[in-house]
Amino acid sequence: MKKIFTVLGIALGTFALSQNLVQNPGFENGLSNWAAGVAGTTTYTLPTVETDTPYQGANYAKYTATATTGFVQNIPINANSQYTVSFWYKASGSGNGARIWSSFSDSTNGTVYLTTDASTDPLRNNNGYLAKVNAWTLKTITFTSPAAAVQFQLHVRAYANSVASFDEFSLVPAGTLAVGEVAPSKYRIIKNTFVKNDGITFGADVKDVKVFNMFGQIVKTASVKNNEVLNVAELAKGNYIVTGTVNNELVSQKVLKD
Repeated sequence: MKKIFTVLGIALGTFALSQNLVQNPGFENGLSNWAAGVAGTTTYTLPTVETDTPYQGANYAKYTATATTGFVQNIPINANSQYTVSFWYKASGSGNGARIWSSFSDSTNGTVYLTTDASTDPLRNNNGYLAKVNAWTLKTITFTSPAAAVQFQLHVRAYANSVASFDEFSLVPAGTLAVGEVAPSKYRIIKNTFVKNDGITFGADVKDVKVFNMFGQIVKTASVKNNEVLNVAELAKGNYIVTGTVNNELVSQKVLKD
């Protein structure tokens, strides 16, 4: 996983990237911090860690499922607070594929749900399955934690006769991301801050390039040369922050992808 900058100070405003609360979100440390299933699901198994086609970094998690299975990470949170959970996934096969199946724990370790009806609970994919997709796809849900919640159970499942892959989980407090104008710098790393052709053109040699979405997630990384074009065709339309290092100086610019 590429670490998210906690705070980037910008002279004409503030660009504060909330810290990702998920530990080992991109499986760069194998399956540490993750457990098979949740309480009462003793037949669940951990996924395998694969390296052939990660969304980002070196690793991702994969199930080739013969029965319902899943894995979980329990994360301390605050009650009555807004968060955004997201992850990248692929799902295929003749089975039901995959879904998010998350809930909360209270101070007595009892289970708490976002709603009283799974058909309306977005953290249970409204009682449905994730769309089957062969390309990495971002799933994002913003929610307000229940009054009794002290822990978030970040749980995803895979189903029999399905292949499901997961990468780059994120849980960040929502509403703490503020994007101000990027201060002028002696290094202007991007030539086309309005991106119309799926490519960001760089005007300098830039190391450790990171592209952040508005949830504070890193959605692309690279190192580029002057006049090199970074392909961002897979990114949705919208605003992004691009950071990088030029001559040992951290530089940031905002871009709009059309």
